[in-house]
Amino acid sequence: MSTLLIKNPSQIVSPRPGSLRGAALNDPVVRTGESVLVRDGRIEAVGPLAELDTPADARVLDASGKAVIPGLVDCHNHLVFGGSRADEFARRTAGATYEEIAASGGGIARTVQATRDAGKDELRELAEARVNRAMRHGVTTMEVKSGYGLDPATELKMLEVAAELDAIHPVDLVPTFLGAHSVPKGMSKADYLTQVKEMIPEAAKLARFCDVFCEQGYFTPAETVEIMELAVRHGMLPRLHADQFNAIGCVDVAIELGAVSVDHLEAMDEKGAKKLAASDVVGVLLPGVSLFLDIPYAPARTLIDAGCIPAIATDFNPGSNMTLNLPLMMSLACMQMRMSVDEALASVTQNAAHALRLERVGCIEPGWQADLLVLDTNNYRDLVYFYGENLVQTVIKKGVPHAAR
Repeated sequence: MSTLLIKNPSQIVSPRPGSLRGAALNDPVVRTGESVLVRDGRIEAVGPLAELDTPADARVLDASGKAVIPGLVDCHNHLVFGGSRADEFARRTAGATYEEIAASGGGIARTVQATRDAGKDELRELAEARVNRAMRHGVTTMEVKSGYGLDPATELKMLEVAAELDAIHPVDLVPTFLGAHSVPKGMSKADYLTQVKEMIPEAAKLARFCDVFCEQGYFTPAETVEIMELAVRHGMLPRLHADQFNAIGCVDVAIELGAVSVDHLEAMDEKGAKKLAASDVVGVLLPGVSLFLDIPYAPARTLIDAGCIPAIATDFNPGSNMTLNLPLMMSLACMQMRMSVDEALASVTQNAAHALRLERVGCIEPGWQADLLVLDTNNYRDLVYFYGENLVQTVIKKGVPHAAR
């Protein structure tokens, strides 16, 4: 058996167990004068050092003067893709429009082609370098979507890469099939819908979730239902990109289907928030996209005040948010979306884990998975206050410490 003692941190701060909404978001457990004992990848006990049954051969991590929080969960991420669009970003910052970039062969079609052209080994190497960066920023669990293949061979290749990387990397990777991300060039939507549905039986062997970009100009609520009902029959859980630019009824569909989450919600109104609040569907907020694309932020206060379950994620992808820095997303949520620090912390730990339907992940309690961060500060709020910086000193994944720097 392997035992780890996290000794004498200045604070141990964690959301309470459960899917959190309302006042519970602002009620973390803050412990001082206590330590954490981990055995075989699980938290065994939290309490005063003298009261812990620590074996003589335990590994000791001295956390004096440091705050300890749960590992972060990035519950919306497009980790696997080929190529780069840095030149497009430079063109956009110099004044080029999205339409001009797309007309010259750029945009999602360019990433699709690069991903189709890349071999599995290349995609895995690219994804591994990216997840390493995310881990250094405190991410211990990450959702991974397909969606840049838009054909059977490449969509399955992306999911296989996620599975292979999950088998060798400390970070837990949770796969999502997003075949209905866009319609590929040269194909009608009707034909591609047929193809997506044909992909589902094989994708279901590799993916826990099925996602659809339910949005004007992409996939309608009715088409989303077609895809999701088949996906559910094959054992996948539904989740949706919804209300990013327009509210077209996708949230209603998500609630009807019992989806685990609806993600984006920049166009959600108060009526939609009240509907969402009456369900167990997590509202995943993606503030980095709003910053990157200069579009409105999701109405976080409306959602939280209505009683919704909020989560925050990066939506790391080559077109609309090229960052793996989840603490920066927390800072944006606080500064631009009027969320409190404690609401943001709950939204990247306990609630983000709930968006992935993970059990005993995202909380510092006995019996829970020992995914923890030791911060280079004595105050957990500094993780958000020092925006854009990395205050993660040590990442502990399933009881194993990893240096973050």
